[in-house]
Amino acid sequence: MKANRWEGNSLKKTILTAVVTIGTTAILFQGVTLAGTEAVLKKTNTIPTSYANFTDSLPQAAPNSLPEGYTKANYTVGAINNEWYRNQMPTSKDMTKEDASEIGARALWEIFDLNLEGQVIEMGYQQPSEGYSRSVWTAEVLINNEKSYYFSLDSVTGELISIGLFIPLDEKVLPAVDVAIDKNPQEYVALAKKLAEKYNVVHSTVKSVAYDGQGYATNGQGGYAPMIHVEITGENGEVAMMDFSRYDKALVHIGFNREFNDKFVK
Repeated sequence: MKANRWEGNSLKKTILTAVVTIGTTAILFQGVTLAGTEAVLKKTNTIPTSYANFTDSLPQAAPNSLPEGYTKANYTVGAINNEWYRNQMPTSKDMTKEDASEIGARALWEIFDLNLEGQVIEMGYQQPSEGYSRSVWTAEVLINNEKSYYFSLDSVTGELISIGLFIPLDEKVLPAVDVAIDKNPQEYVALAKKLAEKYNVVHSTVKSVAYDGQGYATNGQGGYAPMIHVEITGENGEVAMMDFSRYDKALVHIGFNREFNDKFVK
């Protein structure tokens, strides 16, 4: 199994799911909500990040690959009930939480076909800090008190940083590596390439797709979801990570270039 490339220094980052690479002690925190959590991470590769206007940074599907006629759903925009976020306020340069929530809502619809009619998008704002080079809006949407969707984006440009979902499971035993997949991950590599092109996750032609190991996701309250990690590299140098459920091969997370190459790790 390919070793996780994250190890080393501390990172304070908001989380929804902790994605752990099986067979190592490294942790990838991907997603958003519980602020102030410490992780042990280190970045070994640096690729310059550009901050495009948010209208250019949303995942763009190939023509006719997504349902047409997106309409803004009648959802409610709330606040994440967490002191970390209550103590931080957006500035005049930041987009409103309503504008940020709509960017995320559109992305959730495009990627996960999520209908937010009657739902609540809980938003949280984080100012630039030692762990963040730029301010961020984060969000969580809890469906039927069970399935959690989340996203994070740059509060100024609207650039998506991450997006995904977590489905609680009954399993309490940590999942082991699936040796068969580890030896032959081509099915997941092909699936990742197809979806990366569909959602334009690296904002350019896909240069390479590589299996990046296995892990599991937990929301910190029990339940483990075995996952397959696949790394996408674009011709423009952008890198993204796509995670798939080992149970049904469903896409469960996209970490865009910004998640890996912004100054999240000092």
